[in-house]
Amino acid sequence: MKKLITLSTLLFICLFTHGQEIKEVSRNWSAFSQSVEVSTNSERKFKVVAHVKVETEDPKAKAGIWARVDNKPDQGRGFFDNMGNRPIKSNSWNSYTVQGILNDKSEKLVFGGLFYNNGTFFYDKFELYIEDDQGEFQQVDIKNAGFETEITDRIIPMWIRSNDKGVITLAKEFTFTSSTDSVDGSYSLAIKGEGISKSTGSMESFFPNIGIIITIVLILLFILPLITYVSSTDNEKWSIWSRIGFRFSFIYFLLFIFFQNNGAYPFFYYLEQKPIELMQKFVPWIGEHILGIPFKLSTGPNGSGDTSYDYLLVFLFFLAAFVGTLVWSAIDKKRSNYKFLYYWLTTALRYYVGLMLISYGLIKVIQLQFSAPSFYRLLQPYGESSPMGLAWTFLGFSEGYNLFMGIAEVLAGLLLFRRTTTFGALITLMTAMNVMAVNYFYDIPVKIISTHLVIITLFLLFRDLRKVMEFLVTNKQVEKLTIITQPKLKKSIRISLQVFKGLVIAYAFGYGFYDALESRELYGRDLPKPPLHGVYEVTNFVVNGDTLTDYRSDKRWKNIRIEREGSVQIEKMSKKRENFSIKIDSLVDGKIKFIPSSGDVDSFDFYYTKTKNTLDFNFIHKNDTIHGQTTKMGEDKFLLVNRGFNWINERPYNR
Repeated sequence: MKKLITLSTLLFICLFTHGQEIKEVSRNWSAFSQSVEVSTNSERKFKVVAHVKVETEDPKAKAGIWARVDNKPDQGRGFFDNMGNRPIKSNSWNSYTVQGILNDKSEKLVFGGLFYNNGTFFYDKFELYIEDDQGEFQQVDIKNAGFETEITDRIIPMWIRSNDKGVITLAKEFTFTSSTDSVDGSYSLAIKGEGISKSTGSMESFFPNIGIIITIVLILLFILPLITYVSSTDNEKWSIWSRIGFRFSFIYFLLFIFFQNNGAYPFFYYLEQKPIELMQKFVPWIGEHILGIPFKLSTGPNGSGDTSYDYLLVFLFFLAAFVGTLVWSAIDKKRSNYKFLYYWLTTALRYYVGLMLISYGLIKVIQLQFSAPSFYRLLQPYGESSPMGLAWTFLGFSEGYNLFMGIAEVLAGLLLFRRTTTFGALITLMTAMNVMAVNYFYDIPVKIISTHLVIITLFLLFRDLRKVMEFLVTNKQVEKLTIITQPKLKKSIRISLQVFKGLVIAYAFGYGFYDALESRELYGRDLPKPPLHGVYEVTNFVVNGDTLTDYRSDKRWKNIRIEREGSVQIEKMSKKRENFSIKIDSLVDGKIKFIPSSGDVDSFDFYYTKTKNTLDFNFIHKNDTIHGQTTKMGEDKFLLVNRGFNWINERPYNR
């Protein structure tokens, strides 16, 4: 109890500590920009030119120039390129260009520089050109293009530092100064980045001991709900600790399953949409103005369930439940039990865990969550995979193991019935603990949800845990398992609830299975393969008549991977990868339009001649004439794919 009080005191202190008066952010990158209004009735090219150099010993340091076209309202997104696929790392002055397109939707052109990690980044002599009606590039005036006005008080005259919704933000890791090392004129812009590590701009850098705090909170979340069962919930008179534990559990669990529903309840999104939008504004406000967190909390879905926002949400739920328990205990001292609320809470929890795991189980049965190893994975060395990537490859390799995992998770459906709750909780606990262990030990960012599935399942099981353990490990006669008592309800209400329950179960299993089968054709094993499907190893690569033999070349292609309709991935000898979307007008013509991720400006026509085992190609890109030959790599080349199942192994086949 003392630890609980100490933790709560610390949380209160954090919540009422004001942030800095001057808003600063902490991150491993920064940028600056300038903008011009544009208006044209026809398509015109533009180009932004600047001189840049980088002085650094940090291998992750890089710079770039960037350009973005902001379209008129409701006209979609315009051009954007930040040189992400061709970063600047040279320590000598060079001129770099970003070229894009303006059209009748364009309203504003924003351009500037950006830089990452530790080092000194120099910029000078920005130039902007836009095509005229005759197709000739005409120079457009840029204010302080050569940074000749000296920098004072961290402000670049006539340029804007990184901004968010009109508010200028300063990355504290970067300092901006004027330098006499210039290309044109007396000065250039010099930006120094220092003190940047892999945790910069994260909760770990702001709260170095955040892992300890998370661990303490999660341990308390395991303990406090289980206090509910200090005395049997079958008794008319609950102990004071049982009532306190239930009050905390009731508040915390309902907050969690409402705001972290994760698709468990059918159509629940329409009910929670507005509250979640408000929470996504409230929590970052708490982080910025109360806790003083110097970086923007990301609230949008990005595949991770363990973001700083998610953890702060858990802390706020914990605090709300703790304070709510104190208030509730002070004003409700005479109540002897909470059997009515206990029924509805356990019903909400049973359906939350049951429906969520049914959903996860079905997409494993159909093998959608863990897909079969892609060409990218088959060609990737083990040592270059992330722990999560390794887990995904391991779990996705076997369709049979996916089926086994899926059935185990679908059995959580036993939680939907009061009579089989204990049986379902036993199976679900083993399943959920395995999922939680994989998430923790392979660094998969679903730790919060999986941990709560275990906590909730324990909460449901704990009322019968003693009886289960006596049955499994002693010779004692075991009493019958308890069944959660349903409150006395009118017959019409009971019938309505039964009908509603039937509809929910039918939806979860029926529509869930149907949707999973349909999805299998969209991105699962039944996804149609493109006509040129395969991995093509580049055996010869000629640029402007010269055969490239440098196996460290940033130009020479290593292989071409065509796995999904409409996309191609190129791997170069330098291990860099480029993704292209493709348009095929006609396979008969032997021509494909390659469109790089940087935009349509750098697209090119890829001409090819294909046989059963080869794909020869030629194209012109950025004034380079390129020819190449390839050999198709059959899937049977990969041991992981062709080893197969063997009943008998005279020796372990461990490769």
